[in-house]
Amino acid sequence: MTFLADYIIRKHVPVGQNPELPAFRGNVGITQGWISIFTNLLLFVVKLFFGFISNSIALIADAFHTLADMASSAVVVFGFKMSSKPADREHPFGHGRAETIAALTVSILIGFTGIEFIKSSIARFMEDIMINVNWAVIAVIILTIFLKEGLARLSLSLGDTINSDILKADALHHRSDMYSSVLVLAAFGGVWLGFPKLDAIMGLGVAAMMIHSAYEIARSAIDDLLGKPVDKNTISNIKSIAMRVENVSNVHDIVVHSYGAHKFISLHLEIAEGKSPESMHDIADRVEKLISDELEADVVTHVDPVTVEGKEISSIKNIIRRNLELFGLGNSFQDLRIVKNHQIESILFQVPVPVEFNQKDEFKEKCSLELIQKYPNSEIMIEFK
Repeated sequence: MTFLADYIIRKHVPVGQNPELPAFRGNVGITQGWISIFTNLLLFVVKLFFGFISNSIALIADAFHTLADMASSAVVVFGFKMSSKPADREHPFGHGRAETIAALTVSILIGFTGIEFIKSSIARFMEDIMINVNWAVIAVIILTIFLKEGLARLSLSLGDTINSDILKADALHHRSDMYSSVLVLAAFGGVWLGFPKLDAIMGLGVAAMMIHSAYEIARSAIDDLLGKPVDKNTISNIKSIAMRVENVSNVHDIVVHSYGAHKFISLHLEIAEGKSPESMHDIADRVEKLISDELEADVVTHVDPVTVEGKEISSIKNIIRRNLELFGLGNSFQDLRIVKNHQIESILFQVPVPVEFNQKDEFKEKCSLELIQKYPNSEIMIEFK
């Protein structure tokens, strides 16, 4: 299905443009959704017909799994249509998270369908019912396996290209439907070999796969709604872009909020103290514009003046880094400032620590003691972030 994915991208995304942009990704997602809807509708009708002809609970369950696929694809179309709407007074950050809500809705539909077929499969296991196996049914199941795997690959390819969680969730659903068809094929093989109960057992397997698929999709959607850490590559990329601006000595406290494809980024810039407010504002503006242009995001910066010169700087940094390494915190600290008249009066800096770090008091006590021994009468202020 790679050729079809490439065709859809070429049709909706101009050459040289970023397919993740809201102006293009909505059309890509909607096209995939309609392809999935029509394919699943056809497969549902065929599976259900042959399921009743063969009297197979596994194949009937698989048919309704496909129907759930069709419903989820309809939700995909709705989600992309909603997320493509511009921001308004009631939704100043846009409608991008409609995609995530749509993915959560898909998971609920799949989960309830799976639970119903667990009940049906258990009831079937308790009964002795003749199942009719013929080559036409086998051919339909094999065709279904190839079609569903093709849809899964199409959804996954497009989902990766436009960075869409809902398309990736749809791909997972298609693939689970493909695996459920494999189980149905195994059930028919069992019936052929004289094990009719295998049909009910495989019906349970199909239902279990539906519930597992629902769980994976729901977990991903809930993580997005609650907020999850940004991947290290994104943070590194934002930092490298900001550091290209002259006079930015370091970057920290990078925060990224995603609303569908649209991102809101905030970050702190460390700039050598002593510059005028106008100069610092100009540097911040250049950073914001550069990141916004390259990542298509809304960007807000905060300027932290830091001390970068003075004969004491190297010694102070060495003491701080030595203590950081001693406590397993690497060697990263930020916002170092020194207040000095005839002698050093105050040393201020921040230490980023993981959530589970529980030795803040010990670190503060030991590091402060070493700094005071080196610079008596100085006030040490350490902030953890």
